[in-house]
Amino acid sequence: MSILEVKNLKFKYTDQDLFNMVNFKLEQKDHIGLVGLNGVGKSTFLNLLSKNIKPDSGEIIWDKNITVGYLDQQAKLDKNQTIVTYLYDVFSDLFKKEEKMEELYESMAYADEKDYDRILNTAASIGEELEEKGFYAFKSKVGNVINGLGIDQDRINDPLTNFSGGQRAKIILGKLLLQEPDVLIMDEPTNFLDVVHVEWLTKYLKAYPKAFIVVSHDISFINDISVNICALENREITRYKGNYDYYVKERDMRMQTYEKTYINQQKQIKKTEEFIKKNIVRASTTKRAQSRRKMLSKMEILAPITTNRKIYLKFPFSRHISDTPIEVKDLVVGYDKPILNPISFSLKKDETFALVGKNGIGKSTIIKTILGELEAFSGEVKISSNVDFLYFSQDSEYDSNSTPFEIIKEDFYDLENKDVRSILAKVGITGDMVNKKMCELSGGEQTRVRLARLTMFKSNLLIMDEPSNNLDKDAKKALCDAINDYEGVVLLVSHEKDFLEGFPHRLIDVEGLSIK
Repeated sequence: MSILEVKNLKFKYTDQDLFNMVNFKLEQKDHIGLVGLNGVGKSTFLNLLSKNIKPDSGEIIWDKNITVGYLDQQAKLDKNQTIVTYLYDVFSDLFKKEEKMEELYESMAYADEKDYDRILNTAASIGEELEEKGFYAFKSKVGNVINGLGIDQDRINDPLTNFSGGQRAKIILGKLLLQEPDVLIMDEPTNFLDVVHVEWLTKYLKAYPKAFIVVSHDISFINDISVNICALENREITRYKGNYDYYVKERDMRMQTYEKTYINQQKQIKKTEEFIKKNIVRASTTKRAQSRRKMLSKMEILAPITTNRKIYLKFPFSRHISDTPIEVKDLVVGYDKPILNPISFSLKKDETFALVGKNGIGKSTIIKTILGELEAFSGEVKISSNVDFLYFSQDSEYDSNSTPFEIIKEDFYDLENKDVRSILAKVGITGDMVNKKMCELSGGEQTRVRLARLTMFKSNLLIMDEPSNNLDKDAKKALCDAINDYEGVVLLVSHEKDFLEGFPHRLIDVEGLSIK
């Protein structure tokens, strides 16, 4: 039985048609991975399903009795809330019922004897409902999700403001899983999870008794959780009855057929247009030309084959750097209180270093302390005088209403417009995309814009915090190549093992306090 039906969906951003008469169905226990290149509209499709935006035409019909949970990593939170308060809010209705039940039992002390049965029956009924809904096991459930996603149990009473954007994204994911909706809609849920916690989420979703639609560029993850793959290609959604491995094999065969059909149709269109142009003004052939024109107007035109926008990155080198540009000694970092034991390490010339350790342990906090954004509790950071920092933050520092053009122009206001467009074109941001708001771009496109800006600055020490999030495999390859070609020192954080394998590096193990 379908719990969601999408009929003849059309949607476009300015000059770009994203969907052309898309049809899609979701059944009660469907486990679907939604795949496609950066910028084809995967996040937009999820936003349409979640009713955050409206289609230009077509219908999105949900079963009225279905609950839908949407993972919005940009959700606005009360950052003064603690983790435990935020997560327990899932059960706020049940807490109120428990409070009502307690009030009923307490009222027995002064109630009329004739009301005893009514009060007891009402209280017992509430108790049965709480039991049925698993209220009394909720602490165990919360603990399972907290541990599974790597949320630090010792910090659940800390306010959300003390956590990085990546940590808050995990907390938002945790709350969504605790809600257990009939349909989970998740966009890049593994962005801030390390290997252990991706494995936990994989097991959780494989056993999930209800439906989900997940977008992810983590191929292993999407392959493991998906029973069906829905591919957004050529402005249409095609369902493949199998996992990602099956989809790749089947897609290659389908695309070969589609390409031949598309080429033949284009030839037919060109031939027909030439006939019309040649014969429309001739009295003897005008009716035939008009007939061909009518036929052409009714033809369902196939979309051009979707190809990825190429991306080229190069981070310019500024000047010679000392043999030990950064030395960290007995550094203690944190917010209201220390979150790590004292750490010590040194960065060496001509090397790439990766900070590793479980999510939430404090890797981003270490970076922010080195950069001076946070004050250390104790210890010291020695930075050579000839260091020129270039920093890619885990969290976007731009107003979501800014455009890619404005972001480049802000620091380089004397650049000609054509040069700004050229910079963005190197990362695949072309045409009207340069004047879209950042919030209208996909996550991968936003990351490309931020990387494009970095290529405008010279540096000799590049610090990057989760730079590969939301990037497809071609963009990740380009980023790996740029890191390999960089002449300076690189310090980065990444939870993606496959990405780190793209270039030689040394590991700084934050938990083991060792360099390998």
